[in-house]
Amino acid sequence: MREGPEARGKSRRPRFRRGGGAPPPAYDAAAVGRVARHVEILGVELLGAHFERIDDEPLPAQPPSTERPQIAIGVEWKIDDVERLLGCAITFGVLFEEKEPYRLVARFRLLYLVGGEERLKKADIDQFAHWNAVFNAWPYWREYLASTLERAHLPPFIVPVMRVPMPGMPSPV
Repeated sequence: MREGPEARGKSRRPRFRRGGGAPPPAYDAAAVGRVARHVEILGVELLGAHFERIDDEPLPAQPPSTERPQIAIGVEWKIDDVERLLGCAITFGVLFEEKEPYRLVARFRLLYLVGGEERLKKADIDQFAHWNAVFNAWPYWREYLASTLERAHLPPFIVPVMRVPMPGMPSPV
């Protein structure tokens, strides 16, 4: 029986693995490191963004709220084992406990070149996407949020630094 190109591992058809949709895994520095030592970041791209303020009438109805929102983060990833590319899509948004004075969401794509012949484990990639890719996208999110609020003449909200847990320590709050 003859082997086709796929059986010999020569297929150029992408073979994708996906991850995402779950809460972030507990930080595992070794797993993040196993991926980090094999990848090189190629770029960070804004995929989409949405800003909408509730007070959108010709005259302001009330002064802007000074409530500080929480940050929501969504992480998805996909790897192409043939092209040796890892793509992470990170979605950031603001969440308010009370009435939302505005909504703001931005989605960024981070593209990494994967070096070496070793196939990365799904659990390690998930760790990397939730901890390293989010960390790489964080400054872009901070700038987008700050500049949008400035343009809207809303009270500034400084996104805090991203807290990455120390190995062996509980996750930061």
